[in-house]
Amino acid sequence: MEDETIMECKSESTTTETQHTQSAESEKLDVPVEENGAESTLETKHKLSKKKLIVIAAAVAVIAIAVALLIPSKFERVKSECVQIAGRVVGSGNYFMIDTYPDEYENMDSAMVALLAPSAQENALEAIQYANDALGFNGSVYSQMMKTTALMGRQSAETDKYKVSWTYHPDNGLEVTYEKK
Repeated sequence: MEDETIMECKSESTTTETQHTQSAESEKLDVPVEENGAESTLETKHKLSKKKLIVIAAAVAVIAIAVALLIPSKFERVKSECVQIAGRVVGSGNYFMIDTYPDEYENMDSAMVALLAPSAQENALEAIQYANDALGFNGSVYSQMMKTTALMGRQSAETDKYKVSWTYHPDNGLEVTYEKK
């Protein structure tokens, strides 16, 4: 029985010495040592943190793209607001047009046009003022629009990001086109 106890002590002592030796050697060589099935070096932790950073960066990129696609551009928001103000805006994509005398009036009864035209013109002019302000056009642009005659042809103004052009004819009213550059 004593012999067995001595053998067990020697065996435990040898195992402990071997573990210390392996641990010291692995620190010098930066080789992972497995203790109870798990790696215990900084390298493993570093690998995990790199993986976590990559996953986090990918998630942030996906969220940023989703936000960019779901939130309408300033130009789209202005167009949408002009539809609310004027009731009617023509165009899609990189341009839209506001007309103070829409084409549908040409086929209507003159009494109906006389009834609808004043409020439609007023709403369209309000939408034009809003769009000019929201897209950064100088206040003088609206004044120029109001002074345009049929003989002047198409007029235009630009900002860094947008272009507006307009024309006037007594039979067709003021037609204003906004474009994204």
